Amino acid sequence: MDWTAHAKGTCDGCGTFRVRATSVTVRQRLDDGAWSYRVRCPSCRCWIHAPVRLRVALQLLLAQAPFEAWSLSAREREHGDGNVVSVADLEQLRTDLDRTDIVEALRASLDTVEH
Repeated sequence: MDWTAHAKGTCDGCGTFRVRATSVTVRQRLDDGAWSYRVRCPSCRCWIHAPVRLRVALQLLLAQAPFEAWSLSAREREHGDGNVVSVADLEQLRTDLDRTDIVEALRASLDTVEH
Protein backbone atom coordinates (compact mmCIF):
# COMPACT_ATOMS: atom_id res chain seq x y z
CA MET A 1 0.00 0.00 0.00
CA ASP A 2 1.36 3.42 -0.97
CA TRP A 3 0.63 5.88 1.85
CA THR A 4 1.21 9.59 1.22
CA ALA A 5 0.80 12.30 3.85
CA HIS A 6 -1.12 15.42 2.89
CA ALA A 7 -1.36 18.95 4.25
CA LYS A 8 -4.29 21.33 4.18
CA GLY A 9 -4.00 25.02 3.47
CA THR A 10 -6.00 28.06 2.50
CA CYS A 11 -5.44 30.44 -0.39
CA ASP A 12 -7.00 33.90 -0.07
CA GLY A 13 -8.21 33.72 -3.66
CA CYS A 14 -9.06 30.04 -4.12
CA GLY A 15 -10.06 28.82 -0.67
CA THR A 16 -9.14 25.57 1.04
CA PHE A 17 -6.83 23.09 -0.68
CA ARG A 18 -4.99 19.85 0.02
CA VAL A 19 -1.48 19.00 -1.22
CA ARG A 20 1.08 16.29 -0.59
CA ALA A 21 3.25 17.06 2.43
CA THR A 22 6.28 16.82 0.16
CA SER A 23 4.96 19.90 -1.72
CA VAL A 24 5.23 22.01 1.44
CA THR A 25 8.57 23.51 2.47
CA VAL A 26 9.05 23.79 6.23
CA ARG A 27 11.11 26.84 7.15
CA GLN A 28 12.92 27.85 10.33
CA ARG A 29 14.15 31.40 10.80
CA LEU A 30 17.56 31.22 12.44
CA ASP A 31 17.33 34.74 13.90
CA ASP A 32 14.51 33.88 16.29
CA GLY A 33 13.74 30.17 15.83
CA ALA A 34 10.27 30.87 14.37
CA TRP A 35 8.71 28.14 12.20
CA SER A 36 6.75 28.73 9.00
CA TYR A 37 5.88 27.00 5.76
CA ARG A 38 5.83 27.84 2.07
CA VAL A 39 3.60 26.20 -0.51
CA ARG A 40 2.08 27.00 -3.90
CA CYS A 41 -1.69 27.07 -4.21
CA PRO A 42 -2.51 24.15 -6.52
CA SER A 43 -5.14 26.24 -8.35
CA CYS A 44 -3.68 29.71 -8.92
CA ARG A 45 0.00 28.78 -8.25
CA CYS A 46 0.60 31.80 -5.99
CA TRP A 47 3.07 31.36 -3.12
CA ILE A 48 1.64 31.11 0.37
CA HIS A 49 3.83 31.75 3.41
CA ALA A 50 2.44 31.35 6.91
CA PRO A 51 3.63 30.77 10.46
CA VAL A 52 3.20 27.27 11.83
CA ARG A 53 3.42 25.71 15.28
CA LEU A 54 6.43 23.53 16.04
CA ARG A 55 4.24 20.41 16.32
CA VAL A 56 2.87 20.89 12.80
CA ALA A 57 6.36 21.64 11.44
CA LEU A 58 7.65 18.39 12.93
CA GLN A 59 4.71 16.41 11.51
CA LEU A 60 5.43 17.81 8.05
CA LEU A 61 9.13 17.00 8.38
CA LEU A 62 8.31 13.43 9.44
CA ALA A 63 6.16 13.21 6.31
CA GLN A 64 9.29 14.08 4.26
CA ALA A 65 8.52 17.75 3.59
CA PRO A 66 11.62 19.67 2.47
CA PHE A 67 13.35 21.83 5.10
CA GLU A 68 14.84 25.28 4.68
CA ALA A 69 16.70 27.37 7.25
CA TRP A 70 16.75 31.10 6.57
CA SER A 71 17.81 34.37 8.13
CA LEU A 72 17.14 38.06 7.68
CA SER A 73 19.75 39.93 5.68
CA ALA A 74 22.39 41.85 7.64
CA ARG A 75 20.64 45.12 6.73
CA GLU A 76 17.29 43.85 8.07
CA ARG A 77 18.92 42.61 11.30
CA GLU A 78 20.59 45.95 11.92
CA HIS A 79 19.68 47.17 15.38
CA GLY A 80 21.40 50.53 15.48
CA ASP A 81 23.35 51.91 18.40
CA GLY A 82 20.69 54.02 20.11
CA ASN A 83 18.67 53.32 23.20
CA VAL A 84 16.12 50.53 23.14
CA VAL A 85 12.53 51.78 22.76
CA SER A 86 10.31 50.44 25.55
CA VAL A 87 6.55 50.05 25.75
CA ALA A 88 6.51 52.98 28.16
CA ASP A 89 8.33 55.10 25.55
CA LEU A 90 5.68 54.21 22.96
CA GLU A 91 2.88 55.03 25.38
CA GLN A 92 4.48 58.41 26.10
CA LEU A 93 4.82 59.07 22.37
CA ARG A 94 1.13 58.28 21.87
CA THR A 95 0.22 60.68 24.66
CA ASP A 96 2.50 63.37 23.25
CA LEU A 97 1.01 63.03 19.76
CA ASP A 98 -2.41 63.84 21.22
CA ARG A 99 -1.03 67.20 22.36
CA THR A 100 -1.21 69.88 19.67
CA ASP A 101 1.64 71.94 21.12
CA ILE A 102 4.09 69.04 20.92
CA VAL A 103 3.06 68.12 17.38
CA GLU A 104 3.55 71.72 16.29
CA ALA A 105 6.97 71.82 17.99
CA LEU A 106 7.98 68.65 16.11
CA ARG A 107 6.81 70.11 12.81
CA ALA A 108 8.77 73.27 13.45
CA SER A 109 11.92 71.30 14.26
CA LEU A 110 11.56 69.26 11.06
CA ASP A 111 11.22 72.44 9.01
CA THR A 112 14.62 73.63 10.30
CA VAL A 113 16.46 70.39 9.42
CA GLU A 114 18.63 70.68 6.31
CA HIS A 115 18.06 68.03 3.66
